[in-house]
This record gives sequence, structure tokens and C-alpha cells, in this order.
Amino acid sequence: MSDRVGVAIVGLGWWGRELARAARVAALEVVSCYARTREAREEFAEEIDCRPASSLEDVLSDPSVEGVLVATSHATHRDMIEAAAKAGRHVFVEKPLALTVEDARASVAAAESAGVVLQVGFQRRRHPAHREIKRLIEDGAIGDIEMLQANHSLPGGFNLPDTAWRWDEAQSPLGSMTSLGIHQIENFLYLGGPITRVGAVSRRGRSVSIDEATAIVFEFAGGAVGTLLSSFFTPWDIALAVHGTEGAAFADRDGARLCFQARGQTEPTEVGLTEVDAVAEQLVEFARCVRGNGAPEVSGREGFAVAAVLDAAKRSVQSGSLETVERE
Repeated sequence: MSDRVGVAIVGLGWWGRELARAARVAALEVVSCYARTREAREEFAEEIDCRPASSLEDVLSDPSVEGVLVATSHATHRDMIEAAAKAGRHVFVEKPLALTVEDARASVAAAESAGVVLQVGFQRRRHPAHREIKRLIEDGAIGDIEMLQANHSLPGGFNLPDTAWRWDEAQSPLGSMTSLGIHQIENFLYLGGPITRVGAVSRRGRSVSIDEATAIVFEFAGGAVGTLLSSFFTPWDIALAVHGTEGAAFADRDGARLCFQARGQTEPTEVGLTEVDAVAEQLVEFARCVRGNGAPEVSGREGFAVAAVLDAAKRSVQSGSLETVERE
């Protein structure tokens, strides 16, 4: 068996190419690729130097493919995971794990029953500011967490082509919350612990087919509260803050910059950080797990927890009430 883990990339758009780039840094070898259109897979195969597969079945029957990196549209994830697990192939799937609790639960069960690795692509917890906030929490510098807040917005909706699947409300419930804000839901779970209830409101699309903006409030099992905003139609703003009884930490520039303010201080102070390649770091971990060395930091079970929060937020928009987050 080669030291490099042989993988196939399924879903060959912009993010599929980013995974291929990161795979070169990690101990992975992209040996195959698949997309629905022949032109897309042949172009990708020539660019990345791998074999184009004519079907998903061809990918999963290839003995050189030990795992699949799934970067397809949200609603396809369960089918991809179940097929790969049945074939004994390990799976790295981009967020979200699934769009419903039912599909998330089935995806986890399929991987666990087959004994294959299931890792979910939530790289932003690995960004240096978020890692440092976690350390500050564990060291007691934040104290008892009172509040978490975040915004994950950018003007991508102005540039999406008319044919993009993200315009499908079924694929993008709550608009950008499913593609963007979900990263901060995962960060909230990482930093603040389990979420018990959520309330959400969305601004319906006026000239677009998806929600324009969504706000969620959170109740954490530990007693803290939180807020999250997300939109595809505002200037770029990716920021997160954690406020506690002893201090507050403010991450901005998508986790690349951090300031800390201790109780009693009137101004925050910037904290030095070391840049990381978070996407490649995930794939390094995936390769290690495929070789039997440990479990993924963001496994299917963590992916389920995020999907359950998103599901509760969707229900809250419909009901106008706080909704309880389902457990496994």
C-alpha cells in the first residue's frame, strides 16, 4: 500500500479544484475524478493529471481509490456517502453533511456500519484566531461564556450565474446561511458547546429565489446565548466574538486576526497569530485517519450536530417560535 492515500474528487467546480490543490500539500494522490458532464471531468483530469471516470460506480470500483472527496451540491451528499460506504471507501464531504436531520443521521449510520472514515469539511474552526479563542477558553481567560456573536456575509449573490444550483431554495434553505453562516454554527458548537434551542428570521428574496438575509439566536446548554447573521448580498464581513465573565475575544478577517480584551480593560489588544493552510490541514488529517491513526476532529457526528441546528432554524422561520435542536 502506498504511503500516499489514493482519492477521487467528485464534484469538479471551484471547490473541487481547491481540494485538489490542498491534496498536493497533504499525503493524498488524486487518481480519479467525476462530474456529470464529460467535458468537465476531462478538463479537470487534464488539469490535475488524473483519470476521468465515466460514472460514480466507476470511481467506487477503482481499486486505487481509497477515499472520495465529495464537493457536490448539498442535496446529493447522503447518496454519495451511502454509495461510498457500501463500496468500502472513506469519505471526506464538504459541509453541510446534509440538509435534513434524517439525511444526516442516515449518512452517519452508513459510514459507521461500514467502518469507514467520514469527515466533514468545516475548515474554519482551524483558522488561527478560532484556535486561539479555544485555547483562551480552555485556559480560563474568557471565564464563563455569556455571549457569542458572528457575521458571515459576502456579496457573492451578485456574481452567481443564473444556472448556479445555489439559487435553488431546496439546496439553499435560509439563503446563504446554508453555504456561509453554517461555518459559524460549527464554530459556535466548537467554542460554546451544544446548542439547545434556536430562533430564526429570514428576509425573503425580492428579486432572487433564495432568502436575502437570515438572523439566528441561539441558546446553549451551558447557559450562554448567541447571534448569527448571514447574507449573500452585503459587503464582505466574516467575524466572530466570544464574550465571557473574564474577557472577550474578537476574531475578524475570517479568523486571520484576533484581539483580546480582559475584564477591566477599556480597549482590546491584538494577539499574534501564525497563518495556516486550514483546507490542507483537514486533508492531512483525513489521510492519517484513513491509515488508521485516530479519528477526524469533525466527524459525521459533529456534522450531524450542525445539520440539526440548521434544521431547527428552518423550522423556526416557518413557525415563528423558538425550536428545539434534535439530538442523535
